[in-house]
Amino acid sequence: LFRSLQEPTVKMSKTASSPNGIINLLDDPKVTAKKIRSAVTDSETEVRYDVATKPGISNLLGIYSALTDISIDDIVAKYQGRGYGDFKGELAEVVVDFVTPFREKTLALLDDKAELDRILAEGADTARTVASATLNDAYDRLGLVRPAGQQVR
Repeated sequence: LFRSLQEPTVKMSKTASSPNGIINLLDDPKVTAKKIRSAVTDSETEVRYDVATKPGISNLLGIYSALTDISIDDIVAKYQGRGYGDFKGELAEVVVDFVTPFREKTLALLDDKAELDRILAEGADTARTVASATLNDAYDRLGLVRPAGQQVR
């Protein structure tokens, strides 16, 4: 569970965080990188994981680990003797590299309404197929009679 970049003691959410406290997947990469570089940490410079006394840097370490599958201990070791600036700069690159493909695909789909409609229709058909199988199973297990005029696929 990620925490706000500006208030690391609260959950990252659109309603509970300031705009600079959340990572929007459709933000311009420069905006995303700036949010990471300006994330609240503490007055120290040591990159170490300690949620109680260093919630800001601990939150950033958690984000880094989640997006790279590198353990927090290994990340801490990598930044031994280096300051928050180096860490935040590299984390900004990690986050931007992670969200950019999603952002680009989403923006392309939003520009191509026909393809978006096709994907949504395909998803609706798939959901209908799965739901009808579940509904048929429920009718059979409960011994219920299907409503007249309704055909469950």
